Amino acid sequence: MSYSDIPENPNGNAIALGKDILYSINIGTAAVPVWLLVGGQTKSTLNRSADSISADDKTSGGWKVTLPGLKSWSLDLEGLILMNNDALGYLEYSFQNGKELNIKTEYSDGSYQTGWGSLTDFKFEAPKDDVATLSGTISGDGALSARTPIVSPTTATLSLGKAADKTFTFTPDTTTITSVLNGSTTLTSGTNYSYASGILTLKSTYLSTLTAGTYIFTVNTGTGATITVTVTITA
Repeated sequence: MSYSDIPENPNGNAIALGKDILYSINIGTAAVPVWLLVGGQTKSTLNRSADSISADDKTSGGWKVTLPGLKSWSLDLEGLILMNNDALGYLEYSFQNGKELNIKTEYSDGSYQTGWGSLTDFKFEAPKDDVATLSGTISGDGALSARTPIVSPTTATLSLGKAADKTFTFTPDTTTITSVLNGSTTLTSGTNYSYASGILTLKSTYLSTLTAGTYIFTVNTGTGATITVTVTITA
């Protein structure tokens, strides 16, 4: 028996700890992102707000009526200045050249949100009796994505001569799925695929009806996030 075999508390809570929420910047491309963790993080604050639009009139019973208008988001970041962290150079370049950043905020359960924004405030502090720190604000351009789970693997291969179910694991396992599509065709739950406890199974009985080729399956989640997995079928 291993020490690691001690049981997990089945009644444990899912409280997120601030130390486990991290942000990264994309140094790849929009189509194929490569996420670089910003080093030395001590604090981050994700702000979201909507303009207030007054919609009251003489017949609203003497009460104000307020509707949400345009929405916006920003990310306030704070951290230590780590001279050996490449992210510092990317932040510097972004601010100096007015270049937008593709940002990812990753939560402790593995889910994440992404968005594009500009570094509109960027400050260094270097006190004589303390560590050097940086702080800044990334102001969003457009919408922040819905919380997106991680899926593994993202690709699979199936031989028609040895058809088998193909499974994909979603983290967190509390992710809900609203639909699965092969191209524009909506698959039938229970017949073409099954999903439970974070495991998506594309059934061999369905996959074996497809011809050889590469198929991109779109998975729509309960948070509004869209994820794709690819299955290559060989003869």
